[in-house]
Amino acid sequence: MDFQSSVLSRMNGFLYRCRADEHYTMLDMTDGIQRIFGYPVDEIVGNRLRTFTSIMCEEDVPMMDEVVGKALENRTDWTLEYRIRHNKGHFLWVTETGGGVWDKDGTLLYLEGSIVNIELLYQRIDEQTADMRATASRTAEILHSLRYLKLLAVNAGIEAARAGTAGAGFAVLASEMRALANDSEATARQIANTQRKAG
Repeated sequence: MDFQSSVLSRMNGFLYRCRADEHYTMLDMTDGIQRIFGYPVDEIVGNRLRTFTSIMCEEDVPMMDEVVGKALENRTDWTLEYRIRHNKGHFLWVTETGGGVWDKDGTLLYLEGSIVNIELLYQRIDEQTADMRATASRTAEILHSLRYLKLLAVNAGIEAARAGTAGAGFAVLASEMRALANDSEATARQIANTQRKAG
């Protein structure tokens, strides 16, 4: 197997060349479109059975048009993320890097680039975000409990004062409860603030 074929067979996506038209009519694609997304190349090239935009998430098409349009105006490459519908119906997140190709007279000939499946990356990010949300929820519960502990410590201090010398030991305990609650609350708030900034 030659170098190019070997590398392309390992790619978690595909290379393409297409027209700069409404449907991004494909002129050529590598077979990763079938291997990763389940669509035979000859179904999409030339819009024979379906257009490329028809397998994109409909909500993402206007964003793609805008990004590609601005890049072509500035003659720069683009990179964007969007969703492609697998032929079994579920969506996969992809990242695309592409650019325009012009002839010597400055006429736009076609667009070309690469589209790579990054669904696993998005799943990992979602899992990490879910963990952060769960931690934030637990932090809020801790803060609520600490406020209750501080209230108990205040009440314990009042009762100790009423008991006079007989409640001296209880007063020390109440004081330590307040100190522990204050220190723990400060730490919990720092954690909550860090999570908010990270989010």
